[in-house]
Amino acid sequence: MENKTYTVTWNPGTFGHLLCSIVEIEKYDSEQYNSLRVDSHDVGHILNNVITIHPYCVEKIQDKHNTIKPYFKNRDLKFFQWFRNQVLFLNSQRHFIEELKQQWNTVEPVCDKSYNIDMTNFLTDTTKFINALTEFFNIDSLKDKTIEFIEKKKKLNLPLYNQYLENVVDTVFCLRKKQHKDIQHLENIELAMVLCDFLHLNNKDTMRFCNSYDGKQLKSTEDILSYV
Repeated sequence: MENKTYTVTWNPGTFGHLLCSIVEIEKYDSEQYNSLRVDSHDVGHILNNVITIHPYCVEKIQDKHNTIKPYFKNRDLKFFQWFRNQVLFLNSQRHFIEELKQQWNTVEPVCDKSYNIDMTNFLTDTTKFINALTEFFNIDSLKDKTIEFIEKKKKLNLPLYNQYLENVVDTVFCLRKKQHKDIQHLENIELAMVLCDFLHLNNKDTMRFCNSYDGKQLKSTEDILSYV
Protein backbone atom coordinates (compact mmCIF):
# COMPACT_ATOMS: atom_id res chain seq x y z
CA MET A 1 0.00 0.00 0.00
CA GLU A 2 1.25 3.46 -0.88
CA ASN A 3 1.93 6.08 1.72
CA LYS A 4 -0.87 8.48 2.60
CA THR A 5 0.08 11.23 0.15
CA TYR A 6 -3.15 12.04 -1.69
CA THR A 7 -5.29 15.02 -0.73
CA VAL A 8 -8.66 16.09 -2.08
CA THR A 9 -9.76 19.65 -1.36
CA TRP A 10 -13.09 21.03 -2.51
CA ASN A 11 -15.98 23.35 -1.95
CA PRO A 12 -19.54 22.00 -1.60
CA GLY A 13 -21.19 20.58 -4.68
CA THR A 14 -18.08 20.02 -6.80
CA PHE A 15 -17.95 16.21 -6.46
CA GLY A 16 -15.18 16.15 -3.86
CA HIS A 17 -16.42 12.93 -2.28
CA LEU A 18 -16.54 11.36 -5.72
CA LEU A 19 -12.85 12.16 -6.20
CA CYS A 20 -12.07 10.71 -2.77
CA SER A 21 -13.76 7.50 -3.88
CA ILE A 22 -11.82 7.47 -7.13
CA VAL A 23 -8.49 7.86 -5.33
CA GLU A 24 -9.39 5.09 -2.89
CA ILE A 25 -10.39 2.71 -5.68
CA GLU A 26 -7.55 3.52 -8.06
CA LYS A 27 -4.58 3.95 -5.72
CA TYR A 28 -5.53 1.85 -2.71
CA ASP A 29 -7.53 -0.88 -4.42
CA SER A 30 -10.66 -0.28 -2.37
CA GLU A 31 -13.78 -2.01 -3.56
CA GLN A 32 -16.51 -0.08 -5.33
CA TYR A 33 -18.85 1.35 -2.75
CA ASN A 34 -21.69 3.91 -2.63
CA SER A 35 -22.14 3.26 -6.36
CA LEU A 36 -25.94 3.30 -6.17
CA ARG A 37 -26.16 6.83 -4.75
CA VAL A 38 -26.11 10.09 -6.73
CA ASP A 39 -23.64 11.49 -4.21
CA SER A 40 -20.66 9.80 -2.57
CA HIS A 41 -21.10 11.04 0.98
CA ASP A 42 -21.06 7.58 2.51
CA VAL A 43 -17.39 7.33 1.51
CA GLY A 44 -16.47 8.15 5.12
CA HIS A 45 -16.83 4.60 6.38
CA ILE A 46 -13.98 3.42 4.17
CA LEU A 47 -11.94 6.61 3.65
CA ASN A 48 -8.65 5.53 5.21
CA ASN A 49 -6.01 6.78 2.84
CA VAL A 50 -7.06 10.18 1.50
CA ILE A 51 -6.55 13.46 3.30
CA THR A 52 -9.56 15.75 2.90
CA ILE A 53 -9.61 19.53 3.12
CA HIS A 54 -13.25 20.60 2.96
CA PRO A 55 -14.18 23.33 2.42
CA TYR A 56 -11.22 24.31 0.28
CA CYS A 57 -8.42 26.11 2.12
CA VAL A 58 -5.12 26.62 0.33
CA GLU A 59 -3.25 27.27 3.58
CA LYS A 60 -3.94 23.70 4.75
CA ILE A 61 -2.45 22.01 1.68
CA GLN A 62 0.93 20.36 2.20
CA ASP A 63 3.33 20.84 -0.69
CA LYS A 64 4.62 17.27 -0.51
CA HIS A 65 1.15 15.80 -1.10
CA ASN A 66 -0.55 15.08 -4.42
CA THR A 67 -3.56 17.35 -4.18
CA ILE A 68 -6.54 17.54 -6.52
CA LYS A 69 -9.25 20.19 -6.50
CA PRO A 70 -12.50 19.96 -8.52
CA TYR A 71 -14.17 22.92 -10.18
CA PHE A 72 -16.39 23.67 -13.18
CA LYS A 73 -14.58 25.49 -15.98
CA ASN A 74 -17.66 25.80 -18.18
CA ARG A 75 -19.14 29.27 -17.66
CA ASP A 76 -22.67 27.86 -17.90
CA LEU A 77 -21.99 25.62 -14.88
CA LYS A 78 -20.50 28.18 -12.52
CA PHE A 79 -23.47 27.78 -10.16
CA PHE A 80 -24.12 24.09 -10.75
CA GLN A 81 -22.15 23.13 -7.64
CA TRP A 82 -24.39 25.35 -5.50
CA PHE A 83 -27.47 23.88 -7.19
CA ARG A 84 -26.31 20.30 -6.48
CA ASN A 85 -25.57 21.09 -2.87
CA GLN A 86 -28.94 22.77 -2.35
CA VAL A 87 -31.02 20.10 -4.08
CA LEU A 88 -29.26 17.08 -2.60
CA PHE A 89 -28.51 18.28 0.93
CA LEU A 90 -29.46 21.77 2.12
CA ASN A 91 -32.95 22.30 0.68
CA SER A 92 -32.83 25.95 1.67
CA GLN A 93 -36.18 27.71 1.75
CA ARG A 94 -34.73 31.21 1.56
CA HIS A 95 -36.36 33.49 -1.01
CA PHE A 96 -34.46 33.78 -4.28
CA ILE A 97 -33.84 37.48 -3.57
CA GLU A 98 -31.90 36.57 -0.42
CA GLU A 99 -29.92 33.95 -2.32
CA LEU A 100 -29.15 36.49 -5.04
CA LYS A 101 -27.90 39.05 -2.52
CA GLN A 102 -25.50 36.49 -1.08
CA GLN A 103 -24.31 34.66 -4.19
CA TRP A 104 -24.30 37.12 -7.13
CA ASN A 105 -20.52 37.63 -6.97
CA THR A 106 -19.47 34.07 -6.07
CA VAL A 107 -16.41 32.81 -7.95
CA GLU A 108 -14.92 29.34 -7.52
CA PRO A 109 -11.13 29.73 -7.23
CA VAL A 110 -8.53 27.58 -8.91
CA CYS A 111 -5.61 26.53 -6.75
CA ASP A 112 -1.94 26.97 -7.58
CA LYS A 113 -1.02 24.18 -5.15
CA SER A 114 -3.44 21.60 -6.57
CA TYR A 115 -4.26 19.76 -9.75
CA ASN A 116 -7.43 21.57 -10.80
CA ILE A 117 -9.73 19.09 -12.51
CA ASP A 118 -12.65 20.31 -14.60
CA MET A 119 -15.72 18.37 -13.46
CA THR A 120 -17.59 19.51 -16.55
CA ASN A 121 -15.91 16.61 -18.32
CA PHE A 122 -17.21 14.13 -15.75
CA LEU A 123 -20.69 14.97 -17.02
CA THR A 124 -19.99 15.65 -20.70
CA ASP A 125 -16.84 13.82 -21.84
CA THR A 126 -15.80 10.72 -19.90
CA THR A 127 -12.64 10.24 -21.98
CA LYS A 128 -11.35 13.72 -21.17
CA PHE A 129 -12.18 13.22 -17.51
CA ILE A 130 -10.34 9.90 -17.39
CA ASN A 131 -7.36 11.42 -19.22
CA ALA A 132 -7.19 14.20 -16.65
CA LEU A 133 -7.17 11.63 -13.84
CA THR A 134 -4.38 9.60 -15.46
CA GLU A 135 -2.39 12.82 -15.75
CA PHE A 136 -2.95 13.56 -12.07
CA PHE A 137 -1.98 10.02 -11.03
CA ASN A 138 0.89 9.97 -13.56
CA ILE A 139 -0.20 6.63 -14.99
CA ASP A 140 -1.09 5.36 -18.44
CA SER A 141 -4.60 4.14 -17.69
CA LEU A 142 -7.14 3.71 -14.90
CA LYS A 143 -8.19 0.35 -13.52
CA ASP A 144 -11.32 -1.15 -15.01
CA LYS A 145 -13.16 -0.94 -11.71
CA THR A 146 -12.31 2.77 -11.39
CA ILE A 147 -13.71 3.46 -14.85
CA GLU A 148 -16.80 1.39 -14.08
CA PHE A 149 -17.37 3.43 -10.91
CA ILE A 150 -17.02 6.72 -12.83
CA GLU A 151 -19.50 5.59 -15.48
CA LYS A 152 -22.05 4.51 -12.88
CA LYS A 153 -21.79 7.81 -11.04
CA LYS A 154 -22.08 9.80 -14.25
CA LYS A 155 -25.28 7.99 -15.19
CA LEU A 156 -26.77 8.70 -11.76
CA ASN A 157 -25.92 12.40 -11.98
CA LEU A 158 -27.10 13.06 -15.52
CA PRO A 159 -30.79 13.66 -14.62
CA LEU A 160 -29.85 16.47 -12.22
CA TYR A 161 -27.41 17.89 -14.76
CA ASN A 162 -30.04 17.84 -17.51
CA GLN A 163 -32.53 19.51 -15.18
CA TYR A 164 -30.02 22.30 -14.61
CA LEU A 165 -29.41 22.72 -18.34
CA GLU A 166 -33.12 23.02 -19.07
CA ASN A 167 -34.26 25.13 -16.12
CA VAL A 168 -31.21 27.31 -15.50
CA VAL A 169 -28.79 27.38 -18.44
CA ASP A 170 -31.48 27.62 -21.12
CA THR A 171 -33.35 30.30 -19.17
CA VAL A 172 -30.21 32.41 -18.83
CA PHE A 173 -29.61 31.97 -22.56
CA CYS A 174 -33.11 33.30 -23.25
CA LEU A 175 -32.53 36.25 -20.93
CA ARG A 176 -29.32 37.19 -22.70
CA LYS A 177 -31.07 36.97 -26.06
CA LYS A 178 -34.17 38.73 -24.69
CA GLN A 179 -36.28 35.79 -25.78
CA HIS A 180 -39.52 34.73 -24.13
CA LYS A 181 -39.58 31.65 -21.92
CA ASP A 182 -42.22 30.59 -19.44
CA ILE A 183 -40.61 30.12 -16.01
CA GLN A 184 -43.64 29.59 -13.79
CA HIS A 185 -42.62 25.98 -13.18
CA LEU A 186 -39.16 26.83 -11.82
CA GLU A 187 -38.43 26.12 -8.18
CA ASN A 188 -37.21 28.92 -5.92
CA ILE A 189 -33.64 27.63 -5.98
CA GLU A 190 -33.71 27.43 -9.78
CA LEU A 191 -34.85 31.05 -10.00
CA ALA A 192 -32.00 31.97 -7.67
CA MET A 193 -29.54 30.16 -9.95
CA VAL A 194 -30.93 31.91 -13.02
CA LEU A 195 -30.64 35.35 -11.45
CA CYS A 196 -27.18 34.75 -10.01
CA ASP A 197 -25.89 33.50 -13.36
CA PHE A 198 -27.56 36.21 -15.45
CA LEU A 199 -26.44 39.02 -13.11
CA HIS A 200 -23.10 37.47 -12.15
CA LEU A 201 -20.52 40.08 -11.04
CA ASN A 202 -22.78 42.87 -12.28
CA ASN A 203 -23.25 44.90 -9.12
CA LYS A 204 -25.26 47.68 -10.76
CA ASP A 205 -27.94 45.46 -12.29
CA THR A 206 -28.03 43.15 -9.28
CA MET A 207 -28.77 46.06 -6.96
CA ARG A 208 -31.31 47.46 -9.43
CA PHE A 209 -33.15 44.12 -9.50
CA CYS A 210 -33.10 43.70 -5.72
CA ASN A 211 -34.32 47.25 -5.14
CA SER A 212 -37.04 47.23 -7.79
CA TYR A 213 -38.43 43.72 -7.34
CA ASP A 214 -41.92 44.07 -5.81
CA GLY A 215 -42.62 40.49 -4.80
CA LYS A 216 -44.77 39.48 -7.76
CA GLN A 217 -44.46 36.00 -9.24
CA LEU A 218 -41.92 35.81 -12.05
CA LYS A 219 -43.84 34.14 -14.86
CA SER A 220 -41.51 34.69 -17.80
CA THR A 221 -38.08 35.94 -18.78
CA GLU A 222 -39.69 39.25 -19.68
CA ASP A 223 -40.71 39.66 -16.03
CA ILE A 224 -37.06 39.32 -14.94
CA LEU A 225 -35.87 41.79 -17.55
CA SER A 226 -38.48 44.36 -16.48
CA TYR A 227 -36.74 44.74 -13.11
CA VAL A 228 -33.21 45.19 -14.47
